[in-house]
Amino acid sequence: MDGNRYKSAAEWFRSVVYQDESIIRRPAPHREKLPPLLTAARSLETGRGACSLSREALFVKQARLLENYEDNFPYSAPVQRYFPTYQSLTNPELRGYFTWRTRLRRGEIEKTSLSFAYLYLYELINGIGIADPLDGYRKLEDFREKYGALDDRVLWYLDTWMADFVVYNNLDPALLKGAGDPDKQALVFAQMPDKTDAEILEAVNALAPGCLTRSRFYKAHPQDMERVTVRTLRRMYDHYSRCKHGLIEQFFGVRIENPVWLFSSAVFFREKKEENRVYRISPIRCYRCRHGLWYLEQYSHGDKAPAQLRSLIRTIDAEMREIYDFPYPLKSQKCAKWLADSIHEEAEKLLSEKKIAESRKITIDYSRLDKIRRDAAVTQDRLMVEEEEQPEMPEVPPEPTAQPVPEESLPLEEAELRLLRCLLYGGSLTWVRQSGKILSVLADGINEKLYDIFSDAVLTMDDPPEIVEDYMDELKEMVSP
Repeated sequence: MDGNRYKSAAEWFRSVVYQDESIIRRPAPHREKLPPLLTAARSLETGRGACSLSREALFVKQARLLENYEDNFPYSAPVQRYFPTYQSLTNPELRGYFTWRTRLRRGEIEKTSLSFAYLYLYELINGIGIADPLDGYRKLEDFREKYGALDDRVLWYLDTWMADFVVYNNLDPALLKGAGDPDKQALVFAQMPDKTDAEILEAVNALAPGCLTRSRFYKAHPQDMERVTVRTLRRMYDHYSRCKHGLIEQFFGVRIENPVWLFSSAVFFREKKEENRVYRISPIRCYRCRHGLWYLEQYSHGDKAPAQLRSLIRTIDAEMREIYDFPYPLKSQKCAKWLADSIHEEAEKLLSEKKIAESRKITIDYSRLDKIRRDAAVTQDRLMVEEEEQPEMPEVPPEPTAQPVPEESLPLEEAELRLLRCLLYGGSLTWVRQSGKILSVLADGINEKLYDIFSDAVLTMDDPPEIVEDYMDELKEMVSP
């Protein structure tokens, strides 16, 4: 009985589910006739030894064959390939690329598919169509400037590839525009005893622009604050020179070596194993090639130096305001006790030096000025000497003011913004206590969060606080009624 059931099921499957179907014949692909040189390049894809070639090696082999090839085959359809090579293009697309490249080499820059643009860049970084590495860099730079203005998507990887091209071909490090600038400033922290005060200040202003000059106290006592800043940094250098990590490690991190892959995200073929060598960008940063692998040696946290400098400068600013009895106090940043003591000692020492120098100044008896003037007038009349015109003093350009920040961009909480609006335009502050807030805490929060914009406290520490008059207009531009 069961056997009959299985037999019936099989017969049903063969008659209903499984049926004979005719084979659908696909039309033969249309094979465009290619010029002889392109035909020869295509033959490399299937010829003897093709299976042993990597995708990158085949691309470079074809590229050398087609290095000077020109075409005139208009093609406007979009082309989208990831990591494009000649092999990945159809015959019309291939001819369309070489037509675009022909016009490009003649100076006719036209926007095209991103795949074509990358294919051209792959040729250059592999040394195709260039006289020497420096010529290749110039062509990459020219393409970046001209074609990048038409389609900035090529810049996503091009800047990195250009830097890799310089390193790989051992070109002048000066071509790495701006690459050594942070290292120049870091060297100041490594060689501080050999650096002048001016060089130290230049490094501080370069790493953290405006952290000194925007301060209200600095504008009143620029030389004093600069001296204390330099002296504090020198004391920090002496302190950390006795520790495991020096001052440069405190600001820029420890020295590390990480593996890097040159020309990542590009079709690039390394024809031969590279020799061991060192490519030095600066005295403290370099690339190393060992057994064909590349490594980058540098300090680990150079990007944190500006924030650490701003914190140090603010601590110095707050301490000097207190010692100088400056009318606008500033809340100090947390720091190590020895560093806070060092800042205090240097500020006190400078103030003492100024008082001593002031006491040694020669005083003039102004009561005798009238007699001196009369005698001088008589002498002038006798000698008949014409009074020389006083040279005009050059006008001092106005100090640039900070650009107002839109209200929605202010880093303030809702309660802080409400308090600031009440102080600017008038309003009751009873809501502060009713909402469970503390007025002094809100005022401290406003001063803390707006310090990066004004480099100063915008509210006084009175009860209730008041807007510092100098910042009234700027704050009204930022905060609407």
